[in-house]
Amino acid sequence: MALFEQLNLADFRNCERGEFCFSGDKIVFTGPNGSGKTNLLESICFLSILRSFRTASGRELVRIGSRGFELSAKIRSRGYPETLRVVQQGNRRETWIDSSRIRRSSEFIREFRAVVFVPEDRNIVGGSSSFRRRFFDMLISTLDGAYLSALARYNRALAQRNRALKSPGKGAIAAAFEPELAENAPLIAQRRREYAGLVEEELNRLLIQRGGGEFRISYRCDYPEEPEEYRIALEKSRGKEIIRGCTGSGPQLDEFEFLLNGKLLRHYGSTGQIRLMSLLLKLAEFNLVRRSAQEKVAVLVDDVTGELDEENKIRFFETISDADQQFYTFTEFPDLAFFRDAEEIAINRSILCRG
Repeated sequence: MALFEQLNLADFRNCERGEFCFSGDKIVFTGPNGSGKTNLLESICFLSILRSFRTASGRELVRIGSRGFELSAKIRSRGYPETLRVVQQGNRRETWIDSSRIRRSSEFIREFRAVVFVPEDRNIVGGSSSFRRRFFDMLISTLDGAYLSALARYNRALAQRNRALKSPGKGAIAAAFEPELAENAPLIAQRRREYAGLVEEELNRLLIQRGGGEFRISYRCDYPEEPEEYRIALEKSRGKEIIRGCTGSGPQLDEFEFLLNGKLLRHYGSTGQIRLMSLLLKLAEFNLVRRSAQEKVAVLVDDVTGELDEENKIRFFETISDADQQFYTFTEFPDLAFFRDAEEIAINRSILCRG
């Protein structure tokens, strides 16, 4: 029985209104580039974790000319039908399960899990540190509600402190947010270190299947991991940070370095190695989520196999076929035996925008 039975969108990205029904466990969205296929995957991900895999700004999710968006879905995550609903208007968001208003995000995001594969994943290995932090934030938030809450509180306090640091004479206001930063940063560091170890272990298992190699993750943070010590450090650095106008230490600057056979991948890895290791990192994420999550798991695959040879394509598809429901995007329906039983939904811009 399908996890998602129906998906409805209103004023989300380029979609004025759309309704999609699913009957199978393997769904293929086809259509030209720019038709909105990725937006459908993004809406499913948002219903899972109330975050986008493409942007941290909720404003970017709202269709141009609209004041907010609405998403809803009929799912069977626990064997019986439920309706999830998210209404976002400006900075105000309401979440519903059936007719019950859900006041806490942590209670809403326990319905199902989603793992996303997108072409930009190659930046996890080859790009800046922000891509690696985002990879771990999405993975840990998917499995750990306490981490998601701590990260949200930290980021909110960080934004408020940075605004105060930029405003003349508001050093005391900046100081007011330091206890919350100090309270949440240690948990973030602890979980990041823990999950770095789990990802490293899982990826080495995947490497063994592909001929071997030694993969290592070096996690670095530049702040004390005891709350009181970090609060004192923030207090001591406040004067310099007022001059700079930003907070100069904390989880927003953490680094994860990826090494293959002792060499830093982003500096010494070939294009092929970076592409392969990025894909293996996402497969490691999927394996961890599939084993750890009690809820059902959906995989969202945005045409990431174009550069893989036939053997690696099949291996990739077979690895993620264990998900409870799979959603794929392609410009054309793939001519592979794996997709013979898939349900195709053709998308074009006019259909998606009008609904």
